[in-house]
Amino acid sequence: MPGTLWQDVRHGARMLMKNPGFSLIAVVSIALGVGANVGMFSVADGLVLRPLPVPRPGDVVTISAITPGIGFRNFRLSYPDYVDLRDQSRSFDGVVAYRFVTTGVVDRSGELAQRKVGMAVSSNLFDAMGVSPALGRAFRADEDEVVGRDLVVILDHGEWTQQFGGDPGIVGRDISIGRKVFTVIGVASAAFTGIAADVHPAFYIPLAAWSSVQNGVPPDERARRDLRGLVVKGRLKSGVTIAQARADVAQIGSSLEEAYPATNRNRGFAVRTEFGARTAQGPGADNAPIVAALMTFALVVLLVACANVAGLLTSRAPVRAREIALRLAIGAGRGRLVRQLVTESLMLAAIGGAAGLALGYGAIALFQQLEFPTDVPLKLTFELDRRAFWVGVAAAAASAILSSLVPAWQAARTDLVSSLKDPAATAPRHARLWGRSALVCGQVALSLVLLTASVSLYRAFQAELGQGPGYRTDGILMMAFDADLARYDETRARQFYRLLKERTLTLPGVRSVTVTSSVPMKTDTVEFARVAPERFELPPGTGNVSVLSARVDEDYFDTMDIPLIRGRAFSPTDTAETPRVVVVNETFAARYWPAQDAIGKHVRLDDQGRALAEVVGIAADAKYTWIGEGPSEFIYLPRTQAFAAESTLLVQSEREPASLAGPLRDVVRAIDPNMPVFGVRTMEDFYFTRAVHTTNLIVGSVSGMGSMG
Repeated sequence: MPGTLWQDVRHGARMLMKNPGFSLIAVVSIALGVGANVGMFSVADGLVLRPLPVPRPGDVVTISAITPGIGFRNFRLSYPDYVDLRDQSRSFDGVVAYRFVTTGVVDRSGELAQRKVGMAVSSNLFDAMGVSPALGRAFRADEDEVVGRDLVVILDHGEWTQQFGGDPGIVGRDISIGRKVFTVIGVASAAFTGIAADVHPAFYIPLAAWSSVQNGVPPDERARRDLRGLVVKGRLKSGVTIAQARADVAQIGSSLEEAYPATNRNRGFAVRTEFGARTAQGPGADNAPIVAALMTFALVVLLVACANVAGLLTSRAPVRAREIALRLAIGAGRGRLVRQLVTESLMLAAIGGAAGLALGYGAIALFQQLEFPTDVPLKLTFELDRRAFWVGVAAAAASAILSSLVPAWQAARTDLVSSLKDPAATAPRHARLWGRSALVCGQVALSLVLLTASVSLYRAFQAELGQGPGYRTDGILMMAFDADLARYDETRARQFYRLLKERTLTLPGVRSVTVTSSVPMKTDTVEFARVAPERFELPPGTGNVSVLSARVDEDYFDTMDIPLIRGRAFSPTDTAETPRVVVVNETFAARYWPAQDAIGKHVRLDDQGRALAEVVGIAADAKYTWIGEGPSEFIYLPRTQAFAAESTLLVQSEREPASLAGPLRDVVRAIDPNMPVFGVRTMEDFYFTRAVHTTNLIVGSVSGMGSMG
């Protein structure tokens, strides 16, 4: 067998070298199909598909909350719900919970705090996920029992090497996190980058320590079932199926609904695979449609390539008819001839696959130009790793098999006598024409699908870009601050932002200045408010809805050029001593008070002590998270009544806004030289990166695949 296979390979090589034009076209066709699939898979892998960096990642599932009623979903769980699931479930080897922490970290005494993103995790996270620290130990169960008692931290491996120089004596040292002293008890392994799909945390602290570094946490937060902010995951026991786990948690949800009707009525639990969780919630939910479209287009390109190679091989059938007939006449079996043709296709696929991997690497390099304008340490990387390599191998093998099916079928039906007399009569003429026509029609149809989709996508995005984001993007400079990093209390922080605005307004060329807690389309500043609109009937068991929000001052709408449809903007007279007020957008007003005047209506602010706030203005809709998003409800709160220590200064300038960066830094240094400054860039540059560049890259990829077809 090896000897005959080697003969097939040598014969195939001679035939390919004998027809260099045919071979080149076939190789290029396969290379385009393989390259498109490798490139698109690397994108899909980076955004949605990459498994968690833990042993047996397929056993890790997400346990989410579910609430009947379209539009009212909060996937996260409360701490008491997590404890009940952990203690009562029978399907998991371990149930863990976590939430993100953004705070200041001081490595050494006297140094300025650095803004870091970490995780507050349940004490069993490392054990349940099957990962061990590279240094030190994991958390003990008692370190997650009493709020604020055991302030211990495990450092991420990258944080340890970058900030502490890989010091092996780090265990036992004290560092400051959120102005509290934490003792380092371990360093995570280099391979473990957390159990969140998109964020790489710098440190891990027990959940019981979260309130120590987070301002405004209710003292009874761990006992309240209505405060839902935990992501919960579980590792399935050996032999337990997803269906069994779903039935298990559903039963627990039903029992909690009966036991706690005030908070758990009409709420249950669902078990999702990691892929299912990513596409149902979080960033993956936004990326999934794009990823699915790109992968579909790449598969269509591969099918077109296979059809093209199959057509080329079929067109050569009459030329090779006498060769095949002669080999049959001297005793070669039809199976051996089919194997010979398949071997030739595999050789084409091997060469084309190698070229396709090179093209895929180029496509990955193109997508690596994607910039995510955020200060959050994202794990979204695109690379030609082992998984992408095997996708390329599989695509090349599939192209070889698919493209050789028709020629092999024809070879198996070769008539010996007629072929020796007339090679052109190998198959009936109508059969040859029908087969070629089918291949050509298939190629044209698939190519038209690709081109039509790319044109439609281009027009859709151009229409969105043409409409604009709904706010001003030119002439504005952004500069971010976090007063907590400078160890400010609220009184001092308010004074800092007041002085910053006053002195910025004195700079030459400055038109207006505003301070906001959330910058449109800057996803790491996105905020949500839990509100209950007046006289709107929520689904049973749902006490409020979560909507996008921002805490802004009285100059925000003028600086950002966001029109007020009705009512007024915030005023300096809206203070903590005056009645609460809010401004809502058009979609919010139409959703909760259809065919009514929203001005004068009230919303209950559950994040602000359940205070009632009057709607005093209706702002025009804008884009809040992405240029392609649909209409979203949004609520604005005045900073005088809902303060935010972490905020962004937006300066509208008459001249080039970037030229204000230096003078603004001087202003900050004059107020407090220890105040950290980050996120300095123009709004125009940020908008281009976030909306235009990313959109053009996606559209260009689809158009490129259409052109390949």
